[in-house]
Amino acid sequence: MTGPVTANQGQWAHANLFGVSLPSACQVTLGEGNTPLQEAGALAARLRLPGLALKREDLSPTGSHKARSLGLMVSRLLSQGIEQAVISSSGNAAVAASAYCTRAGIRLLCLISPRTPRVKVDALLRHRQLVVATPRPVELLHHAVGAWGLADLRTSTNPLGPAAYRGIAAELQRAGAWASVFTFANSGATALGLHQGAQAVGGPLPQIHVVEGWPGGEITRPWYQGTESHPATGVGDLGTSRSRLAPAVRRAVRESGGRGWRVTRAELEEMRQMTLDLEPGTSWEGLAALVAAGHWARTTGAGGPAVALLTGSADQLDTSPHPRLPALVPLIETTADLDLALRRADFVPEAK
Repeated sequence: MTGPVTANQGQWAHANLFGVSLPSACQVTLGEGNTPLQEAGALAARLRLPGLALKREDLSPTGSHKARSLGLMVSRLLSQGIEQAVISSSGNAAVAASAYCTRAGIRLLCLISPRTPRVKVDALLRHRQLVVATPRPVELLHHAVGAWGLADLRTSTNPLGPAAYRGIAAELQRAGAWASVFTFANSGATALGLHQGAQAVGGPLPQIHVVEGWPGGEITRPWYQGTESHPATGVGDLGTSRSRLAPAVRRAVRESGGRGWRVTRAELEEMRQMTLDLEPGTSWEGLAALVAAGHWARTTGAGGPAVALLTGSADQLDTSPHPRLPALVPLIETTADLDLALRRADFVPEAK
């Protein structure tokens, strides 16, 4: 680590909600947590909502809410003396994992898609971890875990994945913003953590609404059984195609009185134009949460205020691939080539 960690700083104020006890010396932080809650009266009026607040996760240290979950998971690795980890992600999770592993002195293998946006590739390369592009990220991750003993940092599979998001629920309750919460879903860890956190802190439970871009996936499928069809949005398509959390996420959403929503590309573009003169900007995922809040207002009458999680920053609107990716990041397809890359980067197979 590059410096001392202060106990109960940032999200560690909610450490009692995380379900794991970690010594203060292992609580790795970059200042994540306690993000601002910003009233958006003008946008609420445009969406015909009685009230709207924006949870500014885009202001997290790594530009997204993933700073919370990866900060917690990396802290757990540090407490266990684990020195090597792996993540397959083409987005915010990989950037956060790189930042927190670097802070903790843990070696990280990042497996990304060749189509990973330029802004995220540049962010990854700043941390000097091993970044590998591959069309087979999950297969190579399983090899890195099984053959090399690297710790798996995917939020969809790590038991601590949703736990850090319980802190968002505590912050919303403290602010009195406790009606309906909208969040983009990839693995669904955020929505699951919100529901768990709401149950833990007590009081009236908020509705949890999960959002996907068309054509959507297994998390929102139960709400879209008809013949309606739209062109693919491309939002979230580099994330996990299936999530083992999906059944638990759907149960949590139903228990809360919320539902799943899907948004179209045209709606996202319209929302982007609608928010050009408003602060803050946000990522496509954040825009999707706002679109879904508008759907909710029109279809249900929206009897209360809404909270939209702005889970990513506005610079992530540029989804163009990096033009120099082959020169910056090796493209690997086989486990043998991955073994060679790991040895060259001084990773060491863990004894079994």
